[in-house]
Amino acid sequence: MQRYTSGMPSTTLWKLTAAGLLAVVAFPQATPVVQLQNLAHTTESLDKTVPFYRDVLGLPLNGARDPLSQQPQTLDAEMSKFTATTGMSFRGATFRIPNATFGFELTEFTGGPRKTVRPNLQDIGAATLALQVRDIEKVLAKVKASGAAIVTVGGAPVNPTGNPNSHLREIVVRDPDGFFVELQQPDPLPPSAANANGDLLGAAVQFSIEDSAKTVAFLRDALGFTARPTGPLGANPVVANLIGLPEAHWRITHGGIPGTTLDFGLIEYSGVPRSQVVAGAEDPGSPAFTLVVRDITAAAEQWTKAGGTVASTGGKPIVRSNGAGNVFVRDLNGLMWELIQRAAQ
Repeated sequence: MQRYTSGMPSTTLWKLTAAGLLAVVAFPQATPVVQLQNLAHTTESLDKTVPFYRDVLGLPLNGARDPLSQQPQTLDAEMSKFTATTGMSFRGATFRIPNATFGFELTEFTGGPRKTVRPNLQDIGAATLALQVRDIEKVLAKVKASGAAIVTVGGAPVNPTGNPNSHLREIVVRDPDGFFVELQQPDPLPPSAANANGDLLGAAVQFSIEDSAKTVAFLRDALGFTARPTGPLGANPVVANLIGLPEAHWRITHGGIPGTTLDFGLIEYSGVPRSQVVAGAEDPGSPAFTLVVRDITAAAEQWTKAGGTVASTGGKPIVRSNGAGNVFVRDLNGLMWELIQRAAQ
C-alpha cells in the first residue's frame, strides 16, 4: 500500500529507490531464515474462502488436488502441541502468487472452540496481502459480484499520486473472513508483467504495528531484518479514503530479511483507536507468516531473546525423529510467525 503524504516524497512497496537501498538501520544479526514461505490466515470455512482467492482473485492453487475435496485430518499429539490446540482437525490450501517470493495459505481448524477475529486495518497485529493486478476494474468487478466487503470509501479505486495522468489505481477489500487484501494497478506495469499470463503481477505484505522503532529493533534481533529509514507521521486525504480511515495519520517502514527479496511494509497508525489482535492458530481471521529456518531451536531462542514469545504448547519447537520441526511464535505486536525446520537430508 502506498502512503503518500502531503508535501513529502511518496514511499511505495513496489519501487525501491537507490537511496532507500543504501540507507539501512544498523547492521542486522545473521538471519536464521533460509526461505520465506507463506502469508497465511485461518478461515471459518475453506469452502467459503478458497473460491474467493481461486475464482475471484485468480490465485493458482498449489498441486493438482482440490483442497475442498479433502477431509479434515485429526491433529496428532505433536501437531496439537505445535498449534496449541486440543482435539481439533485440520485442512488447508496453498496458492502460488505470480512473480512473488512467497505463497499464500488458508487453514481451517474444526472440532474445538474457535474465536473469530475481525481486526480493523489499524489494529496492532493486523496483516494485509497486497496484490498487483494488470486491470483493476476487471478484478474488482469479480470482487463486487462475490459480495466481498469494500473498505475504500466510495467503493471505487483511487489514484493517490495527485497526478491526473497517472494510471495507478488502488482499492482495499476484505475476504470472506474479514482479512484485508489491497489491489493495486501499478503505473507503469512492472517488467515482470510480461511473464505473467493472468491478471496477477506480484505481491507484497503489510503489517500494522504498535511502535516502529521497537518493531524494527525486534525484527532485526530476531530475524536479521534490515530496515530502510522510517518515514515521518503524515496523512493524505485520498489515501485516508483508500484505507477507510479519514482521521488517520501513519508512518511506514520498508525492509526485508537478508537473502530474500520480499519487501515488508510495517505501518504504524495514529489518530484512530487501535486494539491489539491476539488470536490462536485455530481462530478464524488469525494471520501468520511462515519462514523456513536452519536450526529451529536456535531460531526460537534468538526470537525469545529479542523479546518475542513462543505460542506452541510447552514453549519450545516440536521436532520429529526425521529432523522436521515447527513452532509458532509471537512478535511484539501479537502477530504469529511459524518457524519451520526441514527434515534432515
